[in-house]
Amino acid sequence: MAIVSYDKDTLIDYVPAYGGNRDSADPCVIRLRLVPYSKVQEYSRLLAARAKGAADQSRVSELTHEVQKRQFCESVESISGYFIGGREVTTAEEFYATADTELVIEVIRAMESQSKLSEGQRKN
Repeated sequence: MAIVSYDKDTLIDYVPAYGGNRDSADPCVIRLRLVPYSKVQEYSRLLAARAKGAADQSRVSELTHEVQKRQFCESVESISGYFIGGREVTTAEEFYATADTELVIEVIRAMESQSKLSEGQRKN
Protein backbone atom coordinates (compact mmCIF):
# COMPACT_ATOMS: atom_id res chain seq x y z
CA MET A 1 0.00 0.00 0.00
CA ALA A 2 1.33 3.43 -0.92
CA ILE A 3 2.00 6.10 1.69
CA VAL A 4 0.21 9.35 0.94
CA SER A 5 1.01 12.45 2.97
CA TYR A 6 -0.24 16.00 3.17
CA ASP A 7 1.26 18.81 1.12
CA LYS A 8 3.06 21.37 3.30
CA ASP A 9 0.45 24.02 2.46
CA THR A 10 -2.61 21.84 3.01
CA LEU A 11 -4.85 22.96 5.87
CA ILE A 12 -6.49 20.17 7.87
CA ASP A 13 -9.46 20.59 10.17
CA TYR A 14 -8.36 18.65 13.25
CA VAL A 15 -10.86 17.72 15.98
CA PRO A 16 -9.02 17.00 19.25
CA ALA A 17 -10.09 13.97 21.27
CA TYR A 18 -9.43 15.84 24.53
CA GLY A 19 -12.35 15.87 26.98
CA GLY A 20 -14.71 13.97 24.66
CA ASN A 21 -14.55 16.79 22.11
CA ARG A 22 -14.91 14.44 19.11
CA ASP A 23 -18.26 13.22 20.45
CA SER A 24 -19.59 16.76 20.87
CA ALA A 25 -22.38 18.06 18.63
CA ASP A 26 -20.38 21.29 18.20
CA PRO A 27 -16.72 20.31 18.65
CA CYS A 28 -13.64 22.48 18.88
CA VAL A 29 -11.93 22.41 15.47
CA ILE A 30 -8.36 23.47 14.89
CA ARG A 31 -7.29 24.26 11.35
CA LEU A 32 -3.61 23.39 11.05
CA ARG A 33 -0.79 22.19 8.85
CA LEU A 34 1.22 19.01 9.13
CA VAL A 35 4.70 19.83 10.45
CA PRO A 36 7.07 17.63 8.44
CA TYR A 37 10.06 15.99 10.10
CA SER A 38 12.44 18.51 8.51
CA LYS A 39 10.57 21.36 10.22
CA VAL A 40 10.52 19.48 13.56
CA GLN A 41 14.30 19.15 13.22
CA GLU A 42 14.57 22.87 12.48
CA TYR A 43 12.72 23.67 15.72
CA SER A 44 15.00 21.23 17.58
CA ARG A 45 18.12 22.92 16.18
CA LEU A 46 16.71 26.32 17.11
CA LEU A 47 16.12 25.14 20.66
CA ALA A 48 19.60 23.60 20.92
CA ALA A 49 21.20 26.81 19.68
CA ARG A 50 19.26 28.98 22.12
CA ALA A 51 19.81 26.65 25.07
CA LYS A 52 23.53 26.20 24.42
CA GLY A 53 25.43 27.17 27.54
CA ALA A 54 22.29 27.64 29.63
CA ALA A 55 22.98 25.86 32.90
CA ASP A 56 19.83 27.03 34.64
CA GLN A 57 17.06 24.43 34.13
CA SER A 58 14.34 27.06 34.43
CA ARG A 59 15.96 29.02 31.57
CA VAL A 60 16.07 25.87 29.41
CA SER A 61 12.41 25.25 30.22
CA GLU A 62 11.55 28.83 29.25
CA LEU A 63 13.42 28.46 25.94
CA THR A 64 11.66 25.16 25.23
CA HIS A 65 8.32 26.86 25.84
CA GLU A 66 9.21 29.71 23.44
CA VAL A 67 10.18 27.33 20.61
CA GLN A 68 7.14 25.13 21.19
CA LYS A 69 4.87 28.20 21.12
CA ARG A 70 6.48 29.33 17.87
CA GLN A 71 5.87 25.91 16.29
CA PHE A 72 2.26 25.93 17.48
CA CYS A 73 1.49 29.47 16.30
CA GLU A 74 3.18 28.99 12.92
CA SER A 75 1.22 25.78 12.25
CA VAL A 76 -2.27 26.65 13.54
CA GLU A 77 -4.27 28.70 11.07
CA SER A 78 -7.47 29.12 13.13
CA ILE A 79 -9.58 27.73 15.94
CA SER A 80 -13.36 27.44 16.27
CA GLY A 81 -15.55 26.06 19.02
CA TYR A 82 -13.17 26.92 21.89
CA PHE A 83 -14.59 29.32 24.46
CA ILE A 84 -13.38 31.12 27.55
CA GLY A 85 -16.49 32.11 29.42
CA GLY A 86 -18.86 33.15 26.66
CA ARG A 87 -16.18 34.45 24.31
CA GLU A 88 -14.83 32.34 21.45
CA VAL A 89 -11.05 32.11 21.11
CA THR A 90 -9.99 32.07 17.47
CA THR A 91 -6.24 32.75 17.45
CA ALA A 92 -3.41 30.30 17.96
CA GLU A 93 -1.67 32.65 20.40
CA GLU A 94 -4.64 32.95 22.75
CA PHE A 95 -5.49 29.26 22.49
CA TYR A 96 -1.88 28.35 23.37
CA ALA A 97 -1.94 30.74 26.32
CA THR A 98 -5.26 29.54 27.76
CA ALA A 99 -5.86 25.89 26.81
CA ASP A 100 -5.10 22.98 29.10
CA THR A 101 -1.57 21.60 28.69
CA GLU A 102 -2.84 18.17 27.61
CA LEU A 103 -4.93 19.75 24.85
CA VAL A 104 -2.01 21.82 23.52
CA ILE A 105 0.27 18.75 23.60
CA GLU A 106 -2.35 16.68 21.73
CA VAL A 107 -2.50 19.30 18.96
CA ILE A 108 1.30 19.52 18.73
CA ARG A 109 1.58 15.73 18.50
CA ALA A 110 -1.10 15.68 15.81
CA MET A 111 0.64 18.32 13.72
CA GLU A 112 3.85 16.25 13.85
CA SER A 113 2.22 12.93 12.96
CA GLN A 114 0.29 12.19 9.80
CA SER A 115 -1.43 9.20 11.41
CA LYS A 116 -2.63 11.24 14.43
CA LEU A 117 -3.65 14.06 12.13
CA SER A 118 -5.67 11.73 9.92
CA GLU A 119 -7.29 10.10 12.97
CA GLY A 120 -8.60 13.46 14.17
CA GLN A 121 -9.35 14.91 10.77
CA ARG A 122 -12.84 16.30 10.57
CA LYS A 123 -15.10 14.10 8.48
CA ASN A 124 -17.62 15.87 6.28
